[in-house]
Amino acid sequence: MNLAFKAYVSKNKILGSILPKRTANSARNAFLTPRKYPLKSWEQEIEKQGQRFSFGDGLSALKWGESARKILLVHGWESRATQMAGYVDLFLDSGYQVIAMDAPAHGKSKGKHANPVAFAEAIVSAHKEVGPFDAMVGHSMGGSALAVALSEGVECKKVVLISSPSTILGVLKTFSKFIGLPKVCEKHFIAYVGESAGRPAEEIDVAKISKYFSAASLIIHDKNDLEIPFENAKIIQACWPKAELIATQGFGHRAILRQREVWETVLKFIVAK
Repeated sequence: MNLAFKAYVSKNKILGSILPKRTANSARNAFLTPRKYPLKSWEQEIEKQGQRFSFGDGLSALKWGESARKILLVHGWESRATQMAGYVDLFLDSGYQVIAMDAPAHGKSKGKHANPVAFAEAIVSAHKEVGPFDAMVGHSMGGSALAVALSEGVECKKVVLISSPSTILGVLKTFSKFIGLPKVCEKHFIAYVGESAGRPAEEIDVAKISKYFSAASLIIHDKNDLEIPFENAKIIQACWPKAELIATQGFGHRAILRQREVWETVLKFIVAK
């Protein structure tokens, strides 16, 4: 933890007790404003290989290949389409078209702020305009958003969740603790995020809503994930009627997307009868 962040945490602890609502509002804005990073060289190559197109309200996506069989890839928070497409060739070789979307305020999609519901609404738009999809794969918040989209009426037979949280409320509490918000301030912070998302954080619960899903699900999660603990995967599996859980070891939260064996496992699940 650098000195600047230590000072930020200390400021939140003090002001969060004195001015809880103001501090909570500031924390809400920080949480819902994703940072953007330059594309890495391998991502630039993937971008060139795909075809960029627009959909929905200012949303952007990449597609590779042409086929009636389609797979949708949904990245996580502060990520982008290209980071989900490292092994797109596996799906192309199996006869699928691959579509990877940039969520609102991510990648080349417009906007400054985002939230799990906004992610889900983008998935609904993709389903209506370029779907339906034979399978959908989401990482981290992208996985949670897939579950929300299913609850909103999106139909898909195969769904893959990689390193996804079982509840957004847990994510908010972890973030609140990380930046030093006192309990009285945390309560307002969670409420404010819910207001921005258009529904209480308690309702954005993958475990609860997945109880009613008919889609088959593959849950892949690393036991060494420090951002979204492995316990989240076990909770989702216990609630989702047709869910299989595969645990990896040593990849963590983000590097798991760079493992060819992970994507080969995903493909095997998708093509299985």
